[in-house]
Amino acid sequence: MQEQPSYRVERINELIRRELVTLLKNETKDPRLQSVNVTDVLASRDLSSAKVFYTVAESEQIIVEPLLIKASGFFRSRLSKVLDLRHTPALRFIFDPAPNTGARIEDLLSKL
Repeated sequence: MQEQPSYRVERINELIRRELVTLLKNETKDPRLQSVNVTDVLASRDLSSAKVFYTVAESEQIIVEPLLIKASGFFRSRLSKVLDLRHTPALRFIFDPAPNTGARIEDLLSKL
């Protein structure tokens, strides 16, 4: 059974997500990366790594995935300047095929 992330990890997840969205929209030079939407971030409990879930048009996924992997060092260095952490998590980008799943689950739970 997976443990619930602590409040601190949840807060850092949201900070990383927000900062990555800003970096993708404003600071990337490659226009193909500007269409990427970060849907979620799940940092490990020790903050050594973070899974970054993203969505993009399926036709662009094959092109965008290697670009994100290549740019992960850039994103990590920018995050290190914004986040006040001893070590910035290593980023692993994972394509999210169902970006609306979370919204649908929340909608169902709110109806209960």
